[in-house]
Amino acid sequence: MKLFVKGDLDGFFALALDNIINLLLIAGFCLGLLQFTPEIFYGHVLPAVAISLVVGNVFYARQARALARREGRDDVVRCRMV
Repeated sequence: MKLFVKGDLDGFFALALDNIINLLLIAGFCLGLLQFTPEIFYGHVLPAVAISLVVGNVFYARQARALARREGRDDVVRCRMV
């Protein structure tokens, strides 16, 4: 399986944009709607969100790699945009 293939850069930017939008929504809800104090949000919520994003993305990548090995395919981790 190749380490870097065509479409990986597009997938990276799509995932980055999705994560940024999620962070903005979380910040808006916590600081605006739910009235969390900035100390709680920046000291507890934001670091936990960052850790969960990293752990979730690594877990998803490992699942895709295991599926690719199990099925003998090299196109599992790629996403086709129509």
